[in-house]
This record gives sequence, structure tokens and C-alpha cells, in this order.
Amino acid sequence: MILIIDNGSQYTHLIKRNCRDMDYNIEIINNRVLLEEVIRKKPDKIILSGGPGSVFAPEEKEKISEKVINAIFGKELNVPLFGICFGHQMIGHVLGGKVERGASGEYGIVKISIDNEDLIFKGVPREFNAWVSHFDEIKILPENFEVLAHSQTCKIEAMRHKTKNIFSVQFHPEVWHTENGEKILENFLKI
Repeated sequence: MILIIDNGSQYTHLIKRNCRDMDYNIEIINNRVLLEEVIRKKPDKIILSGGPGSVFAPEEKEKISEKVINAIFGKELNVPLFGICFGHQMIGHVLGGKVERGASGEYGIVKISIDNEDLIFKGVPREFNAWVSHFDEIKILPENFEVLAHSQTCKIEAMRHKTKNIFSVQFHPEVWHTENGEKILENFLKI
């Protein structure tokens, strides 16, 4: 079972539909549930959706995303994790990277360049167009992470932990505007 933690993205149901179309059992839960409920569901994988929030907003501390990341990193939950947009920023922030406002808010199509194919970019062209909608971005990687992709305006469009199955992307693979987005999601789901 794939568990999507909804951080308020307008695209969360597109993540679910894409996963369901690939024959995965999917459940969306609100990001205000208790960590115990997430553990009780025994997910095989977790996806942190995007959302309009900022990792710096005090109300984000009340939500489950930070606790889930720490539980996965601490092996209380030993499952692969995939962060999208806000989920990407939250992973970076919680694990010690540096998240800051970008030079300007990005909304629209950007060209993504793959630096390291790794698992999530298998079978994806070295450059592709993707949909972005964000103000914040990761400026410095957390310890033991590596950059997988960049764009002209954002140097960390995708990253992964060097030894754990923790991946994240700044862009939105779930929307039709992103070329090969379904393939990126499928690659994560096959881990």
C-alpha cells in the first residue's frame, strides 16, 4: 500500500490517480494525523505531496510530515520515501539542509537536466520539461544526499540519500505538463 501524505497540494489527487492507473493500492491521508496512525497503516512506501506552505511557517510543526521523515530516517518506519515540491523542501529542511526563498517564485515550465540517472530517472531523457510552482527551494543539501537533477534557476531539482531509499523532486511529476512524470513516479513505486 502506498500512502500519500497530503500537504495541501492542488495536485494530490493526480498523484493518487497516476499510482492507481499503475495498479497500486493508494491511500491519501491528511497531514494532521498522528504518527501512530501512519505506522498502524503499515505502508510499503510514502509520498509527501506538495503544498502551499513553507517549511518556515510555525503551523507546519503541527503537521505529520516532519515526524514521518524522522521516523523513516530513524527506522521506526523503514519504507521508501518520495517528496514532491513542499515534500522535497521538508525532507531537506528536516534532515539538515538549507532551504531558502528562491530568487523569484517559479510557476510554469522549466527544463530539467539530469545529473545522475539513479533509480527515479531510469528511462527518462537527460533533459525534459517539468511543471514547477514554488517560492522556497533547497540551497544546500542535507548530509549524505546527492543532487540528481538541476535547472537553470534551481540547482537542486531532485536529490536522494546516498544509502537510504529517500528521494525528492522540486517539480511536479504528477501533472501532465511534466514530460515523463508518470515514468518518474513508476520508477519510485518499483523500488
